[in-house]
Amino acid sequence: MNRFITAVCFSLLMLPAYTTIAAGNDAPMQKVGVLRCNILPHTGINLLIHSTRDIRCEFTATPDEPVEYYKGETGIGFGLDIAVGKGSEIAYAVLARQFKPHSNQLAGKYSGARGSAALIISGGDTAPIGKDDGTISLQPTTVNNKGSGVTLGFSYIYLEADSR
Repeated sequence: MNRFITAVCFSLLMLPAYTTIAAGNDAPMQKVGVLRCNILPHTGINLLIHSTRDIRCEFTATPDEPVEYYKGETGIGFGLDIAVGKGSEIAYAVLARQFKPHSNQLAGKYSGARGSAALIISGGDTAPIGKDDGTISLQPTTVNNKGSGVTLGFSYIYLEADSR
């Protein structure tokens, strides 16, 4: 059973890489900053095949530049998401082919595969998730779960500018 779950997780995590290669865009993406998102506790809905949670994010291109703020939603569009917790934090390396800071360019919808499990200690993996137009990719670098649960499926993030 463990081998089957591992094979399914690996297949789901490799799907975004395949779609990027199939798209035929050979220009390399460069790291342009870090996006830190807090998954807000007691928000959204968790079901077996679809889940949503509210998020608040801060993007920093360099330490001496102003922070860009975003709000939105994240979740599993199709898959398994059973979670109990007080919220989580995740940091993404932001990769882009062309990027203009302070233009709210991170706003939009991102999708990819995710698999994780948490019970006091969290584990799992999230593949890079790409913006639907293919211009930006978010590579998870740090995940800090504050609860327990199991997640496996196609994840999404929707971001919009926040005027905090």
